[in-house]
Amino acid sequence: MTCLQFRERYSDYRDGLITSERELRRFQRHFAHCPACRRYDAAVRRGVLALQAAPHAVTPSPDFRRRLESRLARERPGEPELPARAGLAAALLLVALLGLLALEGTRRTELARTPPLPAVPFPKPVAHAGVPFVSFQDPRASIVVGSPSPYGAVLVEPVSAGR
Repeated sequence: MTCLQFRERYSDYRDGLITSERELRRFQRHFAHCPACRRYDAAVRRGVLALQAAPHAVTPSPDFRRRLESRLARERPGEPELPARAGLAAALLLVALLGLLALEGTRRTELARTPPLPAVPFPKPVAHAGVPFVSFQDPRASIVVGSPSPYGAVLVEPVSAGR
């Protein structure tokens, strides 16, 4: 447990609202090892005892609420103001972006056209059952009599032919 966590939940701990054994052990362990939180606890206890020992109820002055609100308003962090140059920088960035977009939109880059590749003969593969045979011969000139493909060589055209 950190000091910040201890102080955020200290009131619940002090008032007995924390009932989980695990949470109570965490508070006690932190309290045992942290002198700053022990001083905080002692100060709160002294304040509570002083209020309980007061002989009469303390009534604030009539303008207490107004003074408290004005002090709180001074202490609250205001809305962060953007520097005046931030708007100018954003406008210049937008103008530059629109300029680049217009420039790229009007300029057409010409793609280089390559001529389509010619069709090439591609022999039909020959498969022989049996023991694999390695030969340095043309597979079309093997034992098979005649053309291995009844229709002859197959023409293969590349995709760039555009048909």
